[in-house]
Amino acid sequence: MSFALLIKSLLRRKVITALLLVQLALTLALIANSAVLAWQARQLANQPTGLTLSNVLRVPIKPTLPELRSQPALGDLMARQLSAIRAVPGVVSASWMNQTPLLFGGMNGNIFVIDKQDTTNVGMVPYQLGSVSMRETLDLTLLQGRWLEETDVDTEVIVISDQLAKQLFADGDVLGQQTSAGRVIGVVSDVLTQRYADHQNYAIYLPWNMPSADYGYQLVVKTAPGQLDRVREQLPAVLKAVELEVDIGTLQSFAELHQNLFRSETGLATLLAVLSGLMLLVAMISAYSHALFHGVQQQKEIGIKRALGASRPRIMLEVLSESWLTTLTGASVGMVLALALQQQLAKVLSMPALPWSLLLVSLLLLLLCVSIATWYPARLATRVSPATATKTL
Repeated sequence: MSFALLIKSLLRRKVITALLLVQLALTLALIANSAVLAWQARQLANQPTGLTLSNVLRVPIKPTLPELRSQPALGDLMARQLSAIRAVPGVVSASWMNQTPLLFGGMNGNIFVIDKQDTTNVGMVPYQLGSVSMRETLDLTLLQGRWLEETDVDTEVIVISDQLAKQLFADGDVLGQQTSAGRVIGVVSDVLTQRYADHQNYAIYLPWNMPSADYGYQLVVKTAPGQLDRVREQLPAVLKAVELEVDIGTLQSFAELHQNLFRSETGLATLLAVLSGLMLLVAMISAYSHALFHGVQQQKEIGIKRALGASRPRIMLEVLSESWLTTLTGASVGMVLALALQQQLAKVLSMPALPWSLLLVSLLLLLLCVSIATWYPARLATRVSPATATKTL
């Protein structure tokens, strides 16, 4: 069958063909974008965090009495809680922090090098307040200078992450430099702090006491390998024994925080994958029904072709060719829709551009599925008997 005859055959069924084209286009657009989101979610979830996810607990605390939310009672409460936690078997280290890594947002501020604000200002950097045991609890590696000490508490010194140091001090001269947040005395390894900071690895570590805890604070507990669940079970009772007038939030491991951090991408990728699978199934059913109905309608025509010498492979090829042409046309429109959908999703998600190779793979997948769905109706068409098909002529 010629290309012109294929087009003519499809135009005879304008409404059915148009609906099938729309369905195929939407299917390809969903398949391509769900594949990109699934790949991105996997990349995000597997990126290095710089943290020991399986051995660290986050314990949200909020004092219920107003007097416990401000100094000096607040500092005394924190000290008593940390002392009790460190005595629990299986606990390696514990510290308090105003906020933990692996967050969507939190306490942020800008930082710049003194006298170089115009060229060095970084607008949104997490300010990590906590006890000097933060380094041990978070497993931070000291890269330059020294870590914070008790004598540094409430002084104008800071330690910054490696990524932030490279951004502020391109020449590598970091130690002793004066910034708007304080004098840099050390540089530590990067950890994943906040996704919505200027960079997810930026961090400033300060030895300041929290002036108040109206919004609560965090206790971060590092456990020995395999001891996290057992320690988690004991901590609420331990903390209540220290002070009853506190609300204890949900205890979460860093692994759970990490999973929650990328839940929106993972959830959307899963949703689009399910929709893509359903759309692909419906497209196969539609292609099957379309080919079967068309084959029944053209029994006489097929019988005449068979009587004139057309072979069964040629009849099958004609039926499949019509499905292939429909699929290629719908997929061409689907590529445009896929790019448009990606642009809309990129407005609300951090989503990479669609690679052309993925669009091609999606097209081949659609062609394969439609070919499988059309094979049986095409097989039935080859079995039409010339005598039976033409007996009413």
